[in-house]
Amino acid sequence: MVFVLRSVSILGSTGSVGANTLEVLTSLSERFRLYGISCNQNILLLHNQITQYKPAIAVITDEKKYTEFVNQHGSRIGDTEILYGEEGLNEISSQKVVDIVVAAIVGFTCLRPVINAISSNKTIIIANKEILVSAGELIISSLKKSKARLLPVDSEHNALLQVIISSGLEYRINDKNYYKSKLNNLTITASGGPFLDLEFSEFKNIKSKHAIKHPTWSMGKKISVDSSTMMNKGLEIIEAKLLFNLDLENINAIIHRQSKVHALVEFLDGSTIAHMAEPDMKIPISYALTFPDRIYKSSAEKTSYDSLTFEDIPISKFPCYELARSAAKNGKNSGLILNAANEISVEYFLKDKIMFTDIPNIIQEVFDKVEITSNDNIESIIENDNEVRSISQGLIKEKYGTA
Repeated sequence: MVFVLRSVSILGSTGSVGANTLEVLTSLSERFRLYGISCNQNILLLHNQITQYKPAIAVITDEKKYTEFVNQHGSRIGDTEILYGEEGLNEISSQKVVDIVVAAIVGFTCLRPVINAISSNKTIIIANKEILVSAGELIISSLKKSKARLLPVDSEHNALLQVIISSGLEYRINDKNYYKSKLNNLTITASGGPFLDLEFSEFKNIKSKHAIKHPTWSMGKKISVDSSTMMNKGLEIIEAKLLFNLDLENINAIIHRQSKVHALVEFLDGSTIAHMAEPDMKIPISYALTFPDRIYKSSAEKTSYDSLTFEDIPISKFPCYELARSAAKNGKNSGLILNAANEISVEYFLKDKIMFTDIPNIIQEVFDKVEITSNDNIESIIENDNEVRSISQGLIKEKYGTA
């Protein structure tokens, strides 16, 4: 059988999701071709990816690193053109020849390219939960005006999608009532991170080098810290609410240390169906790329499902999770405030300028300072995001004596 090659751009190709996507594309080379890749600062890996995968365009978003790269290698390597910044990201996310955009950049930088990809009617495979949390309403309203399709690649939301589709239902993230009439509850799982069994009295001694060591997943530093505070799971609750439109009380998270059950869906008749797989990002990535078909063949050994355990999240130890649920309940720009304050707090924690236990306190204080309001366009969202980041930085400088 002859397939029409689909062209793919990866925003954030040097991160974990981006690198795994490149491996999946290689294994499915008869179906996909790579058009564009991007990085922020990891230009050494980007150069290796250009040499190995030969995309049409590579983008570097950090100005200093772009200049360094071009000075060393020139603005073209073989058939690959080297572009800079937001304009470069927009080029590889909205070009007519691009069919699929993988949004794997961590943080808020991904918003404008994703909106442009939606306006250009692309399939967007989204691994960036921050922009869904911060600008979810704008993204959904943009989808309604286009022919674009958005597919989640977070293991939990992808697992929810797989269960829902496998059960004969449709994928309708634009329909506010479809899932409410068919589903009772959605449950996502959390490994619990590295500090689940640590006494809370010891949290004051946690350093960034401890927080970035995730027990089951290989991830970047920022998302590893989010996992250790359980903020990551809170952001995923907001994301699940946005994608599947159930009420907040019907969307929950539980601790599952083995990271083999990724999500559970309870249907109206009381039946619960779970998605199980080894903790391998290639599984959700491949499913999103070939949706709704399963084409990718995993090379993993047979999965063992013995000794599976489930526990409630110890809320008192992880207040970031409760802050996120509160943001999900309040709506409007609460997700934006939560995400921006958290990103700034994590940035300072990774530099060991604040304590692990300071992170939720800073976020709460930022909430107390910022007005809850609605943002209806990308400019107001970006302005509000910049404002919250500035307030967060000022608060940290004032309270913790750090620049």
